[in-house]
Amino acid sequence: MPSNRLSKEDVLTAYRRSALLQAAVRVFGGSGFEGATMDRIAREADVAKGTIYLYYPSKQSIYDAALSAGFAELDERTRRPAESAATLRDAISGFIAARAGYFFEHPDFFRIYVAAIARQITSEQPQASGCHAMVEQQTRRLEQAVTRAIARREIRRVDPAATALAIFDLTRGLVARRMMAQAGGDVTEDAVFLADLIWRGLAAAGSTDKGSARAKRPSGRKPARATRHRSGSRPDTVRLKPDTTDAAAAQRQRHAYGGRHKAVRKR
Repeated sequence: MPSNRLSKEDVLTAYRRSALLQAAVRVFGGSGFEGATMDRIAREADVAKGTIYLYYPSKQSIYDAALSAGFAELDERTRRPAESAATLRDAISGFIAARAGYFFEHPDFFRIYVAAIARQITSEQPQASGCHAMVEQQTRRLEQAVTRAIARREIRRVDPAATALAIFDLTRGLVARRMMAQAGGDVTEDAVFLADLIWRGLAAAGSTDKGSARAKRPSGRKPARATRHRSGSRPDTVRLKPDTTDAAAAQRQRHAYGGRHKAVRKR
């Protein structure tokens, strides 16, 4: 039977690739794609420039490899909470905490990730990319979790795709805000707060859950999509607009992450 044991050469190659990618993440995260050079990556990795070319033939190839490696780690970190949680609220809270936690542990990768998203958005001809594939994969898991929650009447009827994208975007916003404020430490409290805010918008009328008040909605009003609450004392409260626009919102958000067509502004 063939052996699955890696040779010493395979182990050494994997180690060198990993070291080069870690150095590349630090350089790209600190200088951006345009400011980074193969010389700087070589100095950061403490290797000769020619060594990099043995593994990656260009700056673009090592950039793509660094993104792919980070996405794989991030996906593994967030997969377990979304798939193993007993309730949707637990899945949302676990997903937010895991994703935000990974970005705080790897701030240079977060900067690369945000820059890659920005490049897709500003490109005149956006194409499918690693970023787009990662968004699709992670939001699909959330979408499936939302669909299961609707089936067991854990939450009201919403568009699962739009809901998954909203959770995804809110998590990125949480990380960006904390990084701009240079707020370190445990992200758990913020993750729980954000999960509770999302849950209050999703929960079925009359549902309850541990640690939060009964979810209520005034009788005779339709479910609503997110807008700023203008009635007074609670700036963090959100209202939701009718579900009929959720599918269109999801489609516009997908375009922003590198879909094949440009988003069309509704007149």
